[in-house]
Amino acid sequence: MNADSSSPSTSRAHSRARGTGLARTLRSGIFFFVYSIFTLTIFDLGQRLIIWPAVWLSPVKRRAIVRRWLRFLAKISLWISRVFGGVRVTTDGTAPTESCLLVMNHQSLLDITISVHAARGPQAVIPTRERYGHGIPGISSLTKLGRFPLVTQQPRPSKAEVAGLLQAVKDLSNGETTLIIYPEGHRTTDGTILPFMRSGLRLILQRAQRPIYYIVSDGLWHARTIKQAIHSYANSHVSVVIRGPFPPPDKEHIDEFIDELHARMSATLAEIRSSTSSSPPQPAAGELEASSAR
Repeated sequence: MNADSSSPSTSRAHSRARGTGLARTLRSGIFFFVYSIFTLTIFDLGQRLIIWPAVWLSPVKRRAIVRRWLRFLAKISLWISRVFGGVRVTTDGTAPTESCLLVMNHQSLLDITISVHAARGPQAVIPTRERYGHGIPGISSLTKLGRFPLVTQQPRPSKAEVAGLLQAVKDLSNGETTLIIYPEGHRTTDGTILPFMRSGLRLILQRAQRPIYYIVSDGLWHARTIKQAIHSYANSHVSVVIRGPFPPPDKEHIDEFIDELHARMSATLAEIRSSTSSSPPQPAAGELEASSAR
């Protein structure tokens, strides 16, 4: 990906075209006010008073219940973003309907909502930073409800962290879940795709022979934190591209596959930003499929 195609200038110009200043800040504030009410009532209280009891009463249906709940939360979050925040999300590609590994770039607070909405197969599971596992309305309870593995992103993960990841990979390998990961590890400051943190992705590819999809999203990198989003979330246009499935690589070619996956996602981001094609092409022969087949 060359410097011209990866620069965020196109996104900046498009962002300015949709409105800036006081009006945008006001609408962003309205969105956050409405979403906070939703989080404290339907999301948090509804989860505690309705979803958790349903899971306790029907433990064998836990994944089905959580799947429906996650998709409901994603749909409502997108609806609130559209109606109160004026955020438009356009999607190109076919959402996965099977158990798969779903890899997404990480730009904004809306990424999790977008990826969960795109996961049409079994229940989504998302490795989550450990600090989100406690004290956050709705989110902390959801990590336990969905059995999301908690990660510290430290060079040496704890035994509990490794055990949680291995269980998530086992569930994926058995076709019971859709595992969603953001291998950059952090939200990018300019929208470009950062180098991947390889250890977790390598572990998944070594142990789970499931189809792989990727999602590239662009349009909200300027609202990567709550502080930024309060001023610039509203009136944004988010372009989402879904590509796959790709077969899992042989164990001997995992690192090569990761390199090619990063390159393909970066190229897709560049195509979104260039606005020269409404449908980024599938990887050509010799790229992802070739490395998987070797």
